[in-house]
Amino acid sequence: MFVGSGDSQVYALDLKSGTKKMVAQLKASLDNLARMDVEKARPAVPALIELYQDDKRPEHLEALARYKDPRAKPLLIAALEYTDDDFDRATIAAGALGEMKAADAVDPLIKAVEKPLPIKSRANSTRIAALRALVKIGDKRAVPTLMKVLTTSADEQDFLLNQKAALGLAELRDPQSIPALIKGLFMTGRGTQTFQECRLALVRIGPPAVAPLVELLQEKNADIQSMARALKFDDATPGVVPHKAAILLGDLRAKSAVPALVARLHQKAKGSEHLSALIALGYIASPAAVDAILAVLKDAKSEPGERASAADALYLSGDRRAVPTLMEVAKSGYVTVDGEKASDLRASAAIALARIAGKETFPAFKDLVDKETEAQGAFGLAFDRMLVANECDKDIQCYGKKLQDPSWSRAEKAAFAIGFSGDAKNGIPLLLAAMKPITTMSPDHYPVHQAILFSLARLGNKDCAACVDKLDKQIERDEKAVRIPGARDLLGETRVTEAIIQNKGSNDVAEKAAPAPAQAEGEPAAAPAGKKGKSAKAHKSGKKKHK
Repeated sequence: MFVGSGDSQVYALDLKSGTKKMVAQLKASLDNLARMDVEKARPAVPALIELYQDDKRPEHLEALARYKDPRAKPLLIAALEYTDDDFDRATIAAGALGEMKAADAVDPLIKAVEKPLPIKSRANSTRIAALRALVKIGDKRAVPTLMKVLTTSADEQDFLLNQKAALGLAELRDPQSIPALIKGLFMTGRGTQTFQECRLALVRIGPPAVAPLVELLQEKNADIQSMARALKFDDATPGVVPHKAAILLGDLRAKSAVPALVARLHQKAKGSEHLSALIALGYIASPAAVDAILAVLKDAKSEPGERASAADALYLSGDRRAVPTLMEVAKSGYVTVDGEKASDLRASAAIALARIAGKETFPAFKDLVDKETEAQGAFGLAFDRMLVANECDKDIQCYGKKLQDPSWSRAEKAAFAIGFSGDAKNGIPLLLAAMKPITTMSPDHYPVHQAILFSLARLGNKDCAACVDKLDKQIERDEKAVRIPGARDLLGETRVTEAIIQNKGSNDVAEKAAPAPAQAEGEPAAAPAGKKGKSAKAHKSGKKKHK
């Protein structure tokens, strides 16, 4: 059987006479070729071609595909023809043509992707392989096909195809796919959805997606409005259309969307749309956006849940003009329900303040904590964060060490402080060094990972090769851990963070957070809400878990 001779010509002769030899001997020759260096074994390609032409066996096509040899391309393209029962060769061929970046195979691959199959057919693996090949080739002729697959109902195809099509469009980054990706934000099938994949694609496309998303926010997208009526979106999840549009506009840091987001806040809220609009304004962080958020937090007539989201949005903005207002709400921002006061809003403000404030705020906040009797748990976690600010002040290396603190709240504060420092040169290496695979994190440290991602998006830009490299490696590892509860959402955030960084120029990096302004004596930063009562009963619409 010539085992160990190391001569590809000998193995080639062995293969040519393969149909006359024992199966075991033929397999030994194939195995020997597989062990050899590709270039040393390349003389065997003509014999492998002849062997495959004789018997059409998938394993012989697989052996041939290893060489990515142009001489085999006609056989590989021909092998893309498949049926519901006979598809192994097509799957192998699609993978090989993708690796070869065979532009002349685009049309046959499109045909393979578009082949209608039963939802539970095993041959759907070939459609996925062909889809992946099109993405690897990178030819924009594939975009309409991926759009078609993405927007096909789960009643008509395996929904995994929808998800893979969205990820493919995220790789191709073609603005013509925006309408399909917007529809994909609302596609669901068999207990899953394509929101995260479409979100990623839209953020990667960047500025061209802003105007269509503003239109979506304003509920002026005719196709989505028709879809919403037909599927009764507002019966199940009121306000889901503007809610998702706001999330994306925040991801895109779309300053041009601020007027539309602010206008949304002045309309009657459906579901959580106001909450997501506030958070989007926090991410955008322009002066006009921060002014709008402050107005909501100060307004005693606003819903407690909205005011709590405004507090969160203010720390996300990094604008320390918010500190006096947050301090005042932490002191006196009670909400009243049935004559009883609740401290949930006060707790939200305290935590938001502790995430954004520096050492200069520590004495006043300590006095507040010392007097606190109604929300000691939340105020204690906030104080834990402020201890880090008091110790590290403006020392970024000190914050870098705190990223490893066993207390997740202290580590989270350190991550935010680095992001707000504006010091990309020293801050980014500290953040990258602190990143860990999801499999090594305890769930209580997930917020630390999110804070690191937030700060990387704040400091990094497209010139940060180390950011992209580290995030690529993080994504590659975390893709294998998506069955862990919460891991899929974290993976989505990591992907979006990388896209945000890659869309940013050197002039888009956030500035260093200014010190908190002093509050004018005798001038309250926020109007207290409600009357004093006997207990700290939580408002049902403002209740939230404080971490």
